Amino acid sequence: MKNNEKFWKITEIVLGALGAALLLLILVLKLIGKNVTVLTYPIIGIVILFLISDEFARSIRRRREKEQAAKVQAEHPEEQTPEPVLPKEAFEFEDETKESKS
Repeated sequence: MKNNEKFWKITEIVLGALGAALLLLILVLKLIGKNVTVLTYPIIGIVILFLISDEFARSIRRRREKEQAAKVQAEHPEEQTPEPVLPKEAFEFEDETKESKS
């Protein structure tokens, strides 16, 4: 179940919808004047579960993208060119103070 990205994304969406609905319920109850302290624990739990499912989905996606990039690089190594290296002279500057005094 850890490698099923679709499951974790669906869980994330469902928990987000539940959290939003609970938040709206708290807002309406607060506007009516009811006590909403009892609903704070469920919303904290939903937020924690939402964050956990989001992290699982992201980690699975990052792992999948890394595997795909390695696969593409193995198939086409000639297309992957290294980035050009800048010459060191490009970063050597003379002191501006010497120029301004002259």
